[in-house]
Amino acid sequence: MNKVEIICSFVRTKRVQFWNPYCKRRPNYRRVHNFAVRKGKSAFELSLSKNLFPSVNHLKRNMCGIVASLSNEPVVDVLVEGLQRLEYRGYDSAGVALIEPETSGFSLRVEKHVGKVKNLATACESQKFQAHVGIAHTRWATHGQPSDVNAHPHVSSGLAVVHNGILENYKALKERLIEEGYEFKSETDTEVLAHLIRHIQSIEPDLELEEAVTLALSQVRGAFGIAVIDEAHPDKLVGARRGSPLILGVAEESLVLASDATAVIGNAAKVVYLQDEDIVLCSRKKKDGATSFEFEVKSMRSELEKVTLRTDSDCESTYEDEEGKSQSKLNINIREHLKNSSKAQIVYRVMHDLTLSLDKIEKGGYEHFMLKEIMEQPQVLRDCMRGRILEDGSIKLAGLANMEKEFQAARRIIICGCGTSWHSALVGEYLIESLAQIPVEVEYASEFRYRNPVLFEDDIIIVISQSGETADTLEAVRIAKEHGCKAFGLVNVVGSSIARATDAGVYLHIGPEIGVASTKAFTGQVACLTMLAINLAQRNGKLNEEQAKELASALLKTPELIERILKKENCDKILQIASTYRYAHNFLYLGRGYNFPVALEGALKLKEISYIHAEGYPAAEMKHGPIALIDQMMPAVVIAPKNDKTYEKVVSAVEEVLARQGCVIAITSEGNSDFDDKVEYVIKVPPVREELSPLIATIPLQLLSYYIAKFRGCAIDQPRNLAKSVTVE
Repeated sequence: MNKVEIICSFVRTKRVQFWNPYCKRRPNYRRVHNFAVRKGKSAFELSLSKNLFPSVNHLKRNMCGIVASLSNEPVVDVLVEGLQRLEYRGYDSAGVALIEPETSGFSLRVEKHVGKVKNLATACESQKFQAHVGIAHTRWATHGQPSDVNAHPHVSSGLAVVHNGILENYKALKERLIEEGYEFKSETDTEVLAHLIRHIQSIEPDLELEEAVTLALSQVRGAFGIAVIDEAHPDKLVGARRGSPLILGVAEESLVLASDATAVIGNAAKVVYLQDEDIVLCSRKKKDGATSFEFEVKSMRSELEKVTLRTDSDCESTYEDEEGKSQSKLNINIREHLKNSSKAQIVYRVMHDLTLSLDKIEKGGYEHFMLKEIMEQPQVLRDCMRGRILEDGSIKLAGLANMEKEFQAARRIIICGCGTSWHSALVGEYLIESLAQIPVEVEYASEFRYRNPVLFEDDIIIVISQSGETADTLEAVRIAKEHGCKAFGLVNVVGSSIARATDAGVYLHIGPEIGVASTKAFTGQVACLTMLAINLAQRNGKLNEEQAKELASALLKTPELIERILKKENCDKILQIASTYRYAHNFLYLGRGYNFPVALEGALKLKEISYIHAEGYPAAEMKHGPIALIDQMMPAVVIAPKNDKTYEKVVSAVEEVLARQGCVIAITSEGNSDFDDKVEYVIKVPPVREELSPLIATIPLQLLSYYIAKFRGCAIDQPRNLAKSVTVE
């Protein structure tokens, strides 16, 4: 039932009643629960689907998407299709800017709307744009609420800009530009950049577009990935990045800039991963009747080294220049920098083959990307382990070769991550300490960067990020290098910022993950950490050849075990459980040892996509506070594999929940009947070694979260307020 309506009539009472929908174990399972209502109503309708479930109509995200193209053909379809492929990143509005050919020259045309990309697509279809150069953007609001006016692109007299990131000193720059006579229509920081570029062109009209952009970026603080077009230069497209990812797709008859490779599939055979402080000029040139497309990458880093970045308070209104004339401080800053600067240096960036295929970023018949990515985990793990586990049981990680000596001599290992990556890091801590006997600490990357950590040169920092672009995690790499530590990366996206910044690393090889809620990335990260732990344990003699081979062989069999969990009968059972518990407001997840991080990950998945409050705890910690929350309305998911060395203690935790009328969903091993007559539901998974339990136990939790979210009508692939990659603080 997708909607449950309870009509409650009353005349004198101030309270209404409805049945607890999921406490079925005891004879009084239809226990009545009371809810207060406002006095003075003779009747009211309680619609659970409307009032108890959060609205999904006003979605906000924390990441934006850029697509820009210069081509021989009209580009509007490429731009809109690219934005549709970037929808998973999260957004609240979308827009395009195009330089349209006209009889008297060229003019800038802008179309932007709040809401889905399909609204923009409909508007563009009616306009019949023919432009051969354009920029497009999906925005997540940071400065100013979602609106047509605040949507990107932002313009200034025929020049248009799209921007990912945050300009920290935009207020000071905006004040100076207002004094120069510029009018602002939006509340955004990006409009400041558009006017700033145009202002620099007005001061120095002989500057090329890319030079004006470089000079403008020298005046801003913060993170950015941008694309710029100007109707005065219809054969140019300029892009630049600092902190926010930007790639260049290269084809024979077009060039495409985008936030990630998914937007350029089918439109480019090769890609260039731009680095921080890179600025790229894409140009179309005609000679002897032939058209060619060229790009040139320069580094702005040398330019920035010559700039004293101003604070907001260092922008007095006017100054006197060398001739005694009154000038704005902004103009003096610009002219001073222009006078002292040299041309940005051309840099060489490697061009990579684009190996992604269209079928990898399509749903393949599944209703949601998340379900597809859950179901493909057996094959994903085989791909992840292929060529890395040898016949003799030894582990070969090519990315580890450059750091073997450092790992053997390491005083300790510190693993940094955010969200799901932090949970996999916790599993890695258990694995490396247990198998290799190397001290491990796990840090939230967002906290690590600000707490002045004590580091030694023989420490190794492992950073984990699916996208390889997570801002906080990337900063952890910088801190590691600052202290003389080696940094080792565990990422999925080839050529990402973390992959380039670390000293060595391992790719997950799990294919693109589109769903915002991470599933196969978690199992891929855990599999890689397991292989790393076995490798380290072999090298330092903590595991002999036979022990290593036994564990590696068991790891190789996990895809088959996951396939058993994903059989239809098991999915149907979890679907039934989800149907019962979709009305819950709170969940508690309990696990011990290797399964404590799994409890955290299970709770995170439920929070992310169903908007139900959920918390993960070590089972033994329940009595230190969370037990106060236990009642019939709070389900507890308990991970209790039979071969866990703390199994009996986990069983005791279950008994404590039951004694307080709590509802329990137990995840345990096949063949274990200890919970059959005790708890509401039992999900049984194949037995496996304790070290490999996280790979198995997490699968039913992913499915449970997915089905509950589906019953609640939530936006599963694009949950509110979330983004796939968080590239700003």
